[in-house]
Amino acid sequence: MENSNIKYSEALAELEKILAQLRADNSDIDTLAERTRRAATLLSECRARLTRTEEELNKILAEFDQSVNS
Repeated sequence: MENSNIKYSEALAELEKILAQLRADNSDIDTLAERTRRAATLLSECRARLTRTEEELNKILAEFDQSVNS
């Protein structure tokens, strides 16, 4: 991602903004490819963060279950 320091909530807000621009009747065809590329980049980063978070949570819960069952 161009700015991997962007927060998940900021990336999501930017995606929503891009979507609103694309849905607008006056959408600028000259920037369509650029906006779509940016949206794809943001989506990829969001998915990666969600996957990492899910893996981390699963690890924490597995460790917790082990400590409880020991």
